[in-house]
Amino acid sequence: MDMETVANNLTHGTLDVWITTLEGWRNEEIATTLSQALGIPEVEFLKVAEIGYMFPDTYLLPKEASAGAAAKLFRDNFQAKVTPAILDKAKQHGLTTEELIIIASLVEREARHTDDRPIVASVILNRLEEKMKLDIDATVQYVLGYQTSEKSWWKQNLTLEDLKIDSPYNTYTNSGLPPTPIANPGLASIVAVVDAPKTDYLYYVSDKVGRIHPARTVEEHNRNVAKYID
Repeated sequence: MDMETVANNLTHGTLDVWITTLEGWRNEEIATTLSQALGIPEVEFLKVAEIGYMFPDTYLLPKEASAGAAAKLFRDNFQAKVTPAILDKAKQHGLTTEELIIIASLVEREARHTDDRPIVASVILNRLEEKMKLDIDATVQYVLGYQTSEKSWWKQNLTLEDLKIDSPYNTYTNSGLPPTPIANPGLASIVAVVDAPKTDYLYYVSDKVGRIHPARTVEEHNRNVAKYID
């Protein structure tokens, strides 16, 4: 069933509403958009929405759409866009679909620029292979949740205490991947994982404008930190 058919099946009248969900959003951010646009209770959407699979896109929904209908539309779009060919590539990397989407969600949150995504994906895959902790800020941001002072679900400046937070999602204190995706990745980040270049990069730093600077060694990484952050 294509997306037009799904949308038509959801529509019972002419009072349709366009909504856009963005790459890297948490389910809570989607829930807020649905609540504001359609009056869908946020808690109802969060009950049925599976993090990582609420595909970011622009959608036409009927004004009376339910939380379940919206979540199904997003999930059906995920299945349409994330093709069997992409999933086959993931298997060739030894990744399950869930692992692919978890890594893609990390890439989505860490890389602001499309051309940086493959490098971030490569670093993550290399660190997993080397049994190194991922040390990804976005996983800590996910745990910390909504920041009232910033009016954002993603805290901007993490402290050393933040990095010690006790959670299975904290990749500074736990090895391997977090238990679930931390956001809903777009297609570019998903493809970046399955098409990640073969590199020997194990580190990266994001500069003040969001560009990624990778490194092979701790020493090289520390020089990048001094150059681009300090």
